[in-house]
Amino acid sequence: MGFILKSMFWVGIVCLFLPRDPSALKTPKVVANLSANTVIDAAAAGANFCKNQPEVCESALKTGAASRDILAIAASTLSTQISSSHENNSTTN
Repeated sequence: MGFILKSMFWVGIVCLFLPRDPSALKTPKVVANLSANTVIDAAAAGANFCKNQPEVCESALKTGAASRDILAIAASTLSTQISSSHENNSTTN
């Protein structure tokens, strides 16, 4: 039953990324010809983003740190549970 639910979940995820308009599959997308100056300007704008909007970068930093802490706690909890289940299995055998 779990396999069927997982399969349905992943099929649903794939369906989300399918194009809604079938004609979009037949029409080739034209890639714009970018000049070197355009690429350099885009890189400069990206480099100056945190200077122009420091509150966004600060918020992203805090969110990243909180996510890292949550993942570290989850990993240690799972590690503890897995090691305790292996110890229980080895003592019963």
